[in-house]
Amino acid sequence: MDLDPARTWRLWLVTVLLAGAAGASAGAATAALAVAAVMAGPLVAWCLLRRRSDDRLEAALPEAVDAIARALRTGASLRLAVAEAAAATPGRLGTELMSVARATERGAGVVPALEAWAERQPTPGVRLVAGALCLGAETGGVLARAVDGVAATLRQRLEARADAKALATQARMSAAVLAAAPLVFAALASLADARTSAFLFRTSTGLLCLAGGLVLDAAGALWMARLTRIEVD
Repeated sequence: MDLDPARTWRLWLVTVLLAGAAGASAGAATAALAVAAVMAGPLVAWCLLRRRSDDRLEAALPEAVDAIARALRTGASLRLAVAEAAAATPGRLGTELMSVARATERGAGVVPALEAWAERQPTPGVRLVAGALCLGAETGGVLARAVDGVAATLRQRLEARADAKALATQARMSAAVLAAAPLVFAALASLADARTSAFLFRTSTGLLCLAGGLVLDAAGALWMARLTRIEVD
């Protein structure tokens, strides 16, 4: 995420304090729930955005690998080929490749820099690319042809993943409905009956029930998301 760490940290702290102050008017338990929700929110968002960022990086890999192969065909070394591909690749992948190129400029070998990249970003596509480039750097041979094969494999994996995602769409939608149904029912019941709302939000027993329900619903949602997760190796 393209955010300034110091500013984001201060904003998070201010939001936690405001949530606690707003919840304190309804009781200590409500304030604790509000603070917990605000503190957990960024962590949940980071997990979701991290996975999406990994997916975008994987989708950009074939073009970056093609750029490396083109540079190798012109006679460039693997280090220069990675640097040229980094300059031509936008976004996070370009930044990752540039870090590999800069590591080699600081004296680290190409193979250690690629291995460090694969450890830092252990997605299947990155491991495949790093492994192929390391193998080519150590054994020699026609590296550009091998890199072309890696690009073709990456595109096949992306196509297979897209097909699997399309087939799993209905299951994911059903999981989302099941996870949202208890929340919608609780909200409608609170709006329709003032006694229900008062019990849930103004009594310690109700707040305990609400917290337990939210935890169980979140656990169920995470488990269903795990069951419907698309994994293509």
